[in-house]
Amino acid sequence: VSDPVARSKRMVRQAALRQVLVVALAAVAAGLLAPQGLRFGFGVAVGGIAIVLGSLLASRIALADGVAPANVVLVRWFAGIVIRWGVFLAVMIGAVAVWKLPPLALLLGVLAALVAYVVSVSLQSARNSNP
Repeated sequence: VSDPVARSKRMVRQAALRQVLVVALAAVAAGLLAPQGLRFGFGVAVGGIAIVLGSLLASRIALADGVAPANVVLVRWFAGIVIRWGVFLAVMIGAVAVWKLPPLALLLGVLAALVAYVVSVSLQSARNSNP
């Protein structure tokens, strides 16, 4: 028996792990290579983790267990999107306003996390579609 919700949850966890690994590598590389040093690397890490954290929270809301009517599923999905981008915006605003991190570093972290997510999900989907 195939459980698409469980499979989706597993896919999200695996994608999040890969995102964290890619963001960590990007942050270390940025910290070593950027003229601003560790501050730039920290900015990359914060930007990437903002995406990962938002995605994980959104998936917890959207992929709740059990069968639900379509309107409940739609509300969960929409609430997940709102939470995801709300967390992202809160972290980004805090990182720029409070911690004074470089915006370019934050955007590089976001880019690394989003690319890692797309590649991870694409590879998992291609792997799952082959019999």
